[in-house]
Amino acid sequence: MTCDDTRCLPPTDEDFSFDFPKNNKKDNTKPDKNNVGQNSHVNPDADMENISNAMDATTENDNDGMEKPVIWSLEVEKLNDTEYLLKYTANIEKGWGVYSMFTEDNGPLPTAIHFDNAEGIELDGKATETGKKKSGKDPMFDNVMVSKFTAEQPYTIIQKIKVIDPNKPLNGYIEYMACDDTKCVNLQQDFGFDLVNLKPIAYSPQGNQAEVAHSDAQNPVMKHSFDRTDENSSCDGKTAPEKKKSSWFWIFLLGFGGGLIAILTPCVFPMIPLTVSYFTKSSTTRAKGIRNAMYYGLSIVVIYLVLGLLITGVFGADALNLLSTNAWFNIGFAVLFIVFAISFFGYFEITLPSSWANKSDKLAENSGLIGIFFMAFTLTLVSFSCTGPIIGTLLVETATGDGPRLFGTIPAGPLFGMLGFSIALALPFALFAMFPSWLNSLPKSGGWMNLVKVSLGFIEIALALKFLSIADLTMNWKFMPYELFVGLWVIIAFAMALYFFGKLRFKMDGPIQKLSKARWILGTLMLVVGFYIASGVMVNKTSNTFITPNLLSGLAPPAGHSYILPKHCPLNINCFHDYDEGLAYAKDQNKPILLDFTGYGCVNCRRMEDNVWSKPEVNSLITDKFVLISLYVDDRKALEKEYTSTFSGKKMRTVGNKWADFQAIHFNTNAQPHYVLVAPDGKVLNKPVAYTPDVEEYKAFLECGLERFEEWKKK
Repeated sequence: MTCDDTRCLPPTDEDFSFDFPKNNKKDNTKPDKNNVGQNSHVNPDADMENISNAMDATTENDNDGMEKPVIWSLEVEKLNDTEYLLKYTANIEKGWGVYSMFTEDNGPLPTAIHFDNAEGIELDGKATETGKKKSGKDPMFDNVMVSKFTAEQPYTIIQKIKVIDPNKPLNGYIEYMACDDTKCVNLQQDFGFDLVNLKPIAYSPQGNQAEVAHSDAQNPVMKHSFDRTDENSSCDGKTAPEKKKSSWFWIFLLGFGGGLIAILTPCVFPMIPLTVSYFTKSSTTRAKGIRNAMYYGLSIVVIYLVLGLLITGVFGADALNLLSTNAWFNIGFAVLFIVFAISFFGYFEITLPSSWANKSDKLAENSGLIGIFFMAFTLTLVSFSCTGPIIGTLLVETATGDGPRLFGTIPAGPLFGMLGFSIALALPFALFAMFPSWLNSLPKSGGWMNLVKVSLGFIEIALALKFLSIADLTMNWKFMPYELFVGLWVIIAFAMALYFFGKLRFKMDGPIQKLSKARWILGTLMLVVGFYIASGVMVNKTSNTFITPNLLSGLAPPAGHSYILPKHCPLNINCFHDYDEGLAYAKDQNKPILLDFTGYGCVNCRRMEDNVWSKPEVNSLITDKFVLISLYVDDRKALEKEYTSTFSGKKMRTVGNKWADFQAIHFNTNAQPHYVLVAPDGKVLNKPVAYTPDVEEYKAFLECGLERFEEWKKK
């Protein structure tokens, strides 16, 4: 298997063969004392040309999409009558690397040498490696020690063997993984040694053509077909602009909704009539009162907008990714939200230092526009115990989301979220100053405002569970499986219902003489929500996985992230590892297929899963809209029956060989990761992609496939 910094090729077998000298041949096969240890490698003018051609992976199919980053050459040296040195030298293409034979378990695929007829030899000690080696702990493989050889020097493996039966030829294959910065390939190279003449020979264990045709006809690699008419087309210019506009709009709307909720809290609502009355009574004319109130509202917008700008400047692109995927940050956010919830429940208040409010209040006593600005600033400070948790929730959600960015790198979510929040908060002050008679229609302050605060407390706990779930998924700790998450959200919904019905009370709640209609409606609504969430424990009998309710999609962990019904797939998404099984399920569900060519040792495959697939907006699309078929090209499970590929002429020995052959035949590439969106009839929906670390770009790829799938269904 060979890899460079971005990709790996699938494991490839390199067959080899040796002819051992017979004991009765004394002239050529048994060296004298002066000849022992002589390096008898291939004549460069004759045999080396033949062997180089034989060892160049996939030379029989010189397709542009096939990666061939390594060329192997062989040498054999006779030490005495029974001992030989076998030398395998890899010339690696610049930018690529090949992993060492001595790679720890749970790491990338190590280079390995396999003999098809091992009965004839005995290994004498471990193999040795030379070349330009780089070693270090790889975080993508749980920090196991990884070593790979780069292109600066040839990578050479030397193995000493003892010949047990010199009458048998020596054949086998090299299995290796190569990666560059974006992809990996797993390859196998057949090889052979002629020990009679002390030279390597071409070896290809492919049988006669009738056997090859029969084996391929019985294999899924050949029985499927794909319509690649639209393979080089995309949806550029259709989905991306709409997606970007909606991102700006929805973030603004989220902030606006938060501002409307903040108005209903006991820290803000009583201030509306007091502030409006002050402006109308202290102004000499009605027009001046309206102007002052408008300036007051504008000051609120400016104050919160400056806060949004500060957050926007702090969170660059790197911090954005860190906040959204780092387990400890997400745990920190969860703790913060729980603190907010306890505050909303009335057990303590989150307040800024009183000296700040006192200083601002003194400045507000100044006449003129400066005084009005500091009145707005004072409102911002004294209302922080109610608005702080709402602002904190808004900033965390927008700063860690994948919405629009300024200058292509800085997340603009906090800026537009604060703009929406401040406009909503300032709106009633301006409107009631313009129409003072509206004040008479406002409800009086009272217990209903505490009802709003406690309701927000329950919502904060629910959001805290979401962030704990993200941390659990990122680290694969399994302390927040799907069924526990759903169960806790059901408890929260029913607890809110009990609170609205007056059966559950908190510190700041007063006595309830009679349940209002609003409480009855809200309590009944939360019961319905609770039962709706509880439907998430229903099981899809076809896939044997939980059915995630639509409203929980992107909030709850993937249904496969479960104790009861676990799925051994990336991020525990429900998936298939066999194309036939996945295709049958896609036809039954009438869903498009996300065909994922991957590898257990593929670094960038893990990066895509950890940093792109884990994002809620991508995860929900894959989980709910597609049938995921992950085909591992380095799966070493032996095939029940080996076959020889008509594409490469190589013997397919393992399940990984089969899927690598499948990828090469149908999509003319052998690098991973590689993602193809396919309709159940085999039509490729849009242009496949490889390593795509940009979340928005990968999401657009999925959305484009869904758009094409809807068009396909209408035909």
